[in-house]
Amino acid sequence: MFLISKGRIYLLFLCAVLAFLALGINSYFNFSRIGPGETLSLKFFAENFIYYTILIVLLLTIIFITIITKSKNICKELDKIIELSRQGKYSGGAQLKKLGILGGKIIDINSQLNLLNEMKSLKISSLSSTINFLLEKSKQSVLLLDAQGMVTKISRYLIEQSGMPEKDLINKYAEDIFEKFKYSNLIVELRKSKFSILESPMILDSMEEPINVNLVVYPIFNYKNEISNCICTLVSDEEVEQLEQPTALPEILPQPKETEKKKNLHEPQFFKRFTDIFR
Repeated sequence: MFLISKGRIYLLFLCAVLAFLALGINSYFNFSRIGPGETLSLKFFAENFIYYTILIVLLLTIIFITIITKSKNICKELDKIIELSRQGKYSGGAQLKKLGILGGKIIDINSQLNLLNEMKSLKISSLSSTINFLLEKSKQSVLLLDAQGMVTKISRYLIEQSGMPEKDLINKYAEDIFEKFKYSNLIVELRKSKFSILESPMILDSMEEPINVNLVVYPIFNYKNEISNCICTLVSDEEVEQLEQPTALPEILPQPKETEKKKNLHEPQFFKRFTDIFR
């Protein structure tokens, strides 16, 4: 099977028709100029020659019209398949088999694309399961945002330490949760820096009063160097100071007094960290 453009088909048809017409007309006039002594059989041969030339031209015209009609039918069939695929009603290669060899090749290409899509889907599901596992085991208060700033996943640690219902955070925009969170401005800032620090009141339906929290937002870039996700972590004031002064030398802290040691022994570690985060 050969694929050829419509313009070349028109050009081929025109050249063939003109060639046969020129040959027939030229031959007829040559036979007609033989002279007065021409025989009746020679004139009959000349007329037959031009007659068969006309028949060949008509045959070429019929073949040309058939090819054009077939091409239009193939285009219509492909348009139907595209529309069915857009509506999700495409069931396989039943429609493509009507196209003959071309349909078979399209079926092979479609099978390879489906295989690649399945491999990508498996990879994406595996990465999603990995993210869920890390969020389950993480000892940090983490929120995962999508490209529109909606909270898609949260860490188990944040739910356990805060006692907040998961439904109050999941599938909600960060701008509705944090009062000073402006996602559009934050995206512009994250394109220039590795992270952004924000202090904002946290407002939820289950809270009687807003709680002031520290947010550190990290951008996640895709292969097009576009921000596809953001990771928000709730941190304490001490962690914010460390992030703001990454090059500062660690200070030698004085030893806590005996009374402070006893107090720290009675206070659970996870509760202390949670109070530091929501200070």
